Parts: sequence; C-alpha cells; structure tokens
Amino acid sequence: MTHGDAAMCLTVKAFDRAPPLRLTGWDQVVEVGIVSRSGRLVVPEYYGGGAAGPLPGLAVAGPGRYRLRVYARTLPWDEDDPEAPLEEHLLVVYPGRSTGKVVYRPRG
Repeated sequence: MTHGDAAMCLTVKAFDRAPPLRLTGWDQVVEVGIVSRSGRLVVPEYYGGGAAGPLPGLAVAGPGRYRLRVYARTLPWDEDDPEAPLEEHLLVVYPGRSTGKVVYRPRG
C-alpha cells in the first residue's frame, strides 16, 4: 500500500478453523504462521485515534500455532469525503500448524 499517513480501515477476525480464501476485490493476500506461547494474541491499540473500540483477542484456541492471513486493497479517493480511508485491511487469524509464508496475491 502506498499512503503511510492516510486514513485506513482495519477489520480483525478470529476463527476456530480456516475460513474460505477470498481473493476477489483484494490487491494483496498473504498468509504466515505465528505462535502464541501465552494464549494471548492481540493487535496493539493505535493511539492516533479512530478505533471504534478495543480489538478482539485472536488466540481463540489458547496457546499454540496460528495462521495470520492479511488482505489489503487501495480504495478510490472520495472527493466528497477527504477523510475517508484510502486503504482497507482485513486480518484473519485461525489455529494452524504450518509456519510457512504463502502469497496468494502478490503486491501489484
């Protein structure tokens, strides 16, 4: 993505098993393995404001290995709403043993 200081929309979802892979409409989709030794896995709070509230805990199965799938896309400029997000990101976490990186849709 290209706008380091632009507004963005971030959605975070945790599942108890792998959700379907959806590529349509996304510019980038990448998945990696992560480990939660403590059973706690969270997205840190952003202190620049804008969050609707605390993001959910993501280690739904407690301590162990997880897969983190990251979706990203650029949104069109809205001249009627200059504060509207220019990027959208979706973080999906689910239990999974694989530690490898998979690039489903590379950066274009």
